[in-house]
Amino acid sequence: MPVSREETKEREKPSYSPPVSLSEIKEKNLPLGNRFSTGLGEVDRVLGGGVVEGSLVLLSGDPGIGKSTLLLKIAEGIAREGKKVLYASSEESLYQVYLRVERLGLDSNPPLFLLSTNSFEEVREGISSLRPQVVIVDSIQNLGRDNLEFLPGSIATLRDLSSRFMEIAKRENVALFLVGHVTKEGAIAGPKVLEHLVDVVLYLEGDANHPLRLLRSMKNRFGSTQEVGILEMQERGLVEVRDPSHYFMEDSRLTGIGTARTVWAEGKRAMVLEIQSLVHPSYFDFPRRVSLGMDLNRLHLLLAVVEKNTRLRFSRHDVYLSMVGGIKTSETALDLPVCFSLMSSRLNREINKETVYLGEVGLSGEIRPVPLLEQRVNESARMGIKRVVISSYYPSSSLTELGGKIALVGYSTIREALEKEGLLN
Repeated sequence: MPVSREETKEREKPSYSPPVSLSEIKEKNLPLGNRFSTGLGEVDRVLGGGVVEGSLVLLSGDPGIGKSTLLLKIAEGIAREGKKVLYASSEESLYQVYLRVERLGLDSNPPLFLLSTNSFEEVREGISSLRPQVVIVDSIQNLGRDNLEFLPGSIATLRDLSSRFMEIAKRENVALFLVGHVTKEGAIAGPKVLEHLVDVVLYLEGDANHPLRLLRSMKNRFGSTQEVGILEMQERGLVEVRDPSHYFMEDSRLTGIGTARTVWAEGKRAMVLEIQSLVHPSYFDFPRRVSLGMDLNRLHLLLAVVEKNTRLRFSRHDVYLSMVGGIKTSETALDLPVCFSLMSSRLNREINKETVYLGEVGLSGEIRPVPLLEQRVNESARMGIKRVVISSYYPSSSLTELGGKIALVGYSTIREALEKEGLLN
C-alpha cells in the first residue's frame, strides 16, 4: 500500500519530549534517583545524604592529601552493602593498590574489583562486563584513548573523556567518581568544562603535616554546598571526626596567654576552636608576620585597627598567628578573637578560658554582628562555655531569647571590649 507524502513527513519528524508544567511534575512525583551510603557519615553529609545513582562526582585536592585513601575507604563502605564497585587506577599497579588496601586494613571480602589501566577503552570494557553500581577512576588526567592523537591530560582529551563518562553514568545508571589533579595555584587542572559537566565537585583540603582533612562541596546538584565533612588521617586511613569541638579542644588544659576561644561556622556546622598568637620583640629591621590558617592581609588589617584604637605598637614585634588544629578559614567572625589573642600575647595577660569571642571588626574599630549566632551560642553552651562576647548591635529580642542558655555580653567597639574584659587598663 503506497504511503502518502504527508505520512512520510510525519514519520520523519524527530521524537521529542514536550514541555511539562511544574504542577504535572509534582503530580508525577518523578524520582531523583536512589541514594546509598558511602559508609562514612561525613562524606554522606557533604554529598547531600549519600551517593545518587547515575551521578558523576569529581574529587580534587593537593598531591598526597589522601584522595586515593578516601576513595578506597568509600569503595569498601559501598561494597559492604553488597554493591559491586570497580576501582580503576591509571597511576598505580594492581599490586600497589593492593598494598594500600592491606595497609589500611580494608576488608577483602566485599565485591570490590580492581583494574590498573590508562586506557579509557579498557575502563569502559570493564564496566560493560562487570556491570558495577559504582565506578572510581583515579585519575582522569592520566587516562587516554586509543584512537585519540592527543596526550593524556590535554584539554582535548579531558573534554572528550568527561563527556563520555557522563554518558556512561546516565546511560548505565552508574555512580561514577573521578579524581582530578590541581594546579600549583590550587585550582582543578584542565578545562572548566570538566567542573561544569559533572554533578558534584568535591575538594579535599588540609595540611599534609597535620592529620585534619576537610571535605568541601564546591558544586552539588543533589544537595547543599553549605556542608563540610571533617576527617582525620590515621594509620588505618581517614576516619570521621564526629564531634569537631571536642577534637579542637582536647588540649584545652594547655591554653594560656595569647589563646582565645571562638566558634567557627562552616556551612551549617558550628565548632569551638582556639586561636593562638605569639607577639615577641623583633631583632630585625622588618618584623615578621606569619599567619597559619588565616589570610595574612587580614592579619595586617587587624593589627592596624588594634594599633589605632589602643595606641599600642606592634611595629617592633614579630607576630605569629595560628588556628589550632590546622584550620584554614576566611571567616570574618573570627576577627574579635584574633584581636583578643594578639593583645593577650602583647601585654602578657591571660584570657578567660570560659569565654568565647564572636565578632567582625570594622576598620574604625566597631564590632559587627556575625551570621549563625544561634548555632554558635548553642555549640558554646554544649561545650560548657560560660560567656559569649558579641556585638552590641544585635536586636534586643534575639539576645533575650538566647540569653537564657548562656551569658551574652555585647560591646560596640574593640577598645570598649578590651577595656571591660580587663586586657586594656
